[in-house]
Amino acid sequence: MARITIEAAIETVEDAIAAAEGGADRLELCAALDLGGLTPTLGQVEAVRAATTLPMVVMLRPRGGHFVYTQSELDIMARDMKHLSATKPIGYVVGILNPDGTIHEGAMRDLIAQANGTPVVFHRAFDRTPHHLKALNTLIELNVTRILTSGGQTTALAGSSRLAKLVEHAAGRIQILPCGRVRAADAANILQITGAKQLHGSFAVPVIEDERAGMRGYQGRSETSADEVRAVRKAVDAQRE
Repeated sequence: MARITIEAAIETVEDAIAAAEGGADRLELCAALDLGGLTPTLGQVEAVRAATTLPMVVMLRPRGGHFVYTQSELDIMARDMKHLSATKPIGYVVGILNPDGTIHEGAMRDLIAQANGTPVVFHRAFDRTPHHLKALNTLIELNVTRILTSGGQTTALAGSSRLAKLVEHAAGRIQILPCGRVRAADAANILQITGAKQLHGSFAVPVIEDERAGMRGYQGRSETSADEVRAVRKAVDAQRE
């Protein structure tokens, strides 16, 4: 059995280092993971690139909230892709919907063309689509490389039966990347049920609030835990033995 790919969603250089130490294979770099992930700054991407040799995909999402974008927001995504291309990410993570929840084929096609051969991943906006198999076929036709999905449920484990159907229907034409509160206790079950070859998670733990005046009283945040990544790595590697 081939090595299972573990992708860690991260925000900071420290997150990247922790993910690498824990045995992650790929990074998804975002800003504001508490909002579901937004486009990182150029400086953020450059700093993480300098800190680790792990391959990295970057989020393109100009704001929080729904995935129906105005033309000005689509233009911003295109501008961000152009600037971030200098850092040579191995992929861009995007998700653009029509108001009815279907894939916005025109906008996706434009961004894929601008990516100029760099793989494009469709993120969890996929879980908002009303007909998952139809959306899957659309993304295959658009030459999207991978879909990040929980199978429409809160967790990957809860959505595992639908994820299995997506993996079967994809038949190798597009990658299915299960996500949604992936932890060591569930990782092996998710892989066994779905037949997927990779997993995605933040593998994060809450940051304990510092009592110094400049650090306390703010919204809580989390950071990637090397131990959490390591535990998932151990769980999935045990499947190969």
